[in-house]
Amino acid sequence: MNHSLLNPHLIKVARQARSMSQSQLAEKAGLTQAAISKFEAGLITPAEEAIVSLSEALSFPTTFFYQTDPIFGVPVSISYRKKSSQVKSRDIERIEAEMNLRLMHLRRLLSSVEYEPELSLPMLDIEEFDGNAERIAQLVRSHWRVPSGPIHNLTSLIERAGCVVFQCNFQSLGVDGLTLRPPGLPPCIFLNSAMPGDRQRFTLAHELGHTVMHNVPNPDMEDQANTFASELLMPRRERHSIFHSNVDLPLLASIKPIWKVSMGFSIMAAKNAGIISPSQSSYLWRRMSAMGYRKKEPSEVDIAPEKSSVVMDIIELHTESLGYTYQDLYEYLKIKGNDFKSLYGISNEGKPKLKLVKN
Repeated sequence: MNHSLLNPHLIKVARQARSMSQSQLAEKAGLTQAAISKFEAGLITPAEEAIVSLSEALSFPTTFFYQTDPIFGVPVSISYRKKSSQVKSRDIERIEAEMNLRLMHLRRLLSSVEYEPELSLPMLDIEEFDGNAERIAQLVRSHWRVPSGPIHNLTSLIERAGCVVFQCNFQSLGVDGLTLRPPGLPPCIFLNSAMPGDRQRFTLAHELGHTVMHNVPNPDMEDQANTFASELLMPRRERHSIFHSNVDLPLLASIKPIWKVSMGFSIMAAKNAGIISPSQSSYLWRRMSAMGYRKKEPSEVDIAPEKSSVVMDIIELHTESLGYTYQDLYEYLKIKGNDFKSLYGISNEGKPKLKLVKN
């Protein structure tokens, strides 16, 4: 191999993917931390035996380190479930690594297929709308000809418009989602697959708001994305007919499986539309706390998470139409089989499990 082509950034990506510090990697690979630091900074190029040691310690094939893909940092629009100061930098690094691995795979997979979205994705700069995110959400629904009422499968709708949605192994890392528009690739939205279905839908709508509205970050972008998501999922003009009777917990629970939003979302939506007063809202939140619903809403009205399909369909196209075996895919994507299974939920033990979503 030509060592001049080794990409030092990928040593760091692989290390972050394993949640290792430089010293931990050095110990496992039989190298010094100083050497690891210099490898990652591109100050020195590791010798052949050092590359093999890194490959074995990190469980990535040696070919992984020679790819030329650009590496991205997490965007400023990342959606935190808890205060960002409480999210460990090691966790952010692991999320960043998974994001980059998936982008590298997507770039390779798309190079073999034609990807033509069914719908167009509008780009509506929030500054041109005087910060009115609600109006932009209305325009997006209109642009996609979404009828009144709930959006039954938001993931499918967004993927039909050319976004790629990834359900990611963020587990309990304190991050709900993030979005990125990498050059040469479709806009990508990364969701924490550990979240309940209703929270995934809200996060997806929130991240779509960033994709549509925020070409340039601004101090109000998180509030704007929340406003966009609320209007997209439950338009204000429909809320009076939704909250048609006394707003109490049974009504909120009955709304949830229809509109596929949390009971907490409905309290805020009713308050923001002036249907309930601030004091009524406070009372409902106290009742939610007393019933334990602020931590976990009643399981009988749980919303099943939606499944993304674009990447799975492309993988199936490779195995079914282009003649790739799973081993071929591992080598093509420069990844070990167990990582492929962890990221995409499939292995050479069977076909990809695909589900066609009817809209």
